Amino acid sequence: SAHIQDLQHKNILDVGCGNGYYMLRMLGAGAKQVVGLDPNLLYLAQFYALQKCLHTPVDAHLIPLPFEELPVELNFFDYVFSMGVLYHRRNPIEHLQKLYQHLNIHGTLCLETLVLDENYTTELIPPDRYAGMRNVWSIPSPKKILEWLSAAGFSNGKLIDMHQTTIEEQRATQWMTNYSLTNFLDPQDSSKTIEQHPAPIRAVFLASK
Repeated sequence: SAHIQDLQHKNILDVGCGNGYYMLRMLGAGAKQVVGLDPNLLYLAQFYALQKCLHTPVDAHLIPLPFEELPVELNFFDYVFSMGVLYHRRNPIEHLQKLYQHLNIHGTLCLETLVLDENYTTELIPPDRYAGMRNVWSIPSPKKILEWLSAAGFSNGKLIDMHQTTIEEQRATQWMTNYSLTNFLDPQDSSKTIEQHPAPIRAVFLASK
């Protein structure tokens, strides 16, 4: 992203890192060290397989723990990335506060999450599922996200990207054969989910400690 121009020599925390793909991309962009957190042991195995394919040691470390089990207030990282995590948290401001505690004094948060259209000013709390997902607790407007960032202690919060998730981007393949977005949009109106909520929009925010 043009908004994240300099990862050179930076220490980075990637919360909910999956199999570590973006950790390796961050190293490729010049990061000094990347620590990832994801409790899924399958992702850990995939990460080790990726490292074997590189044939060279890299300063990336996947810790198979939930973010909440990381020691509190490390105050260490230059960047903290939280991508696709916030809407799975019952208390989003508490999650943002914990992210804040792990940044150093000049640190930056990069937050990627589901949002509502900019015309909304509040948040959607799905009564059951959202686009087939069980554990979506809240989908806020961009304005609400900026309010949460401020409440968590961040400054200079800004929306840097926002786009509708497409079925070309999130789709089933021969490697990933399970249900995908196309199965969870209203077949008569792709602007809505099958539960009649607004269809997924993803946004990226930056904020400073």
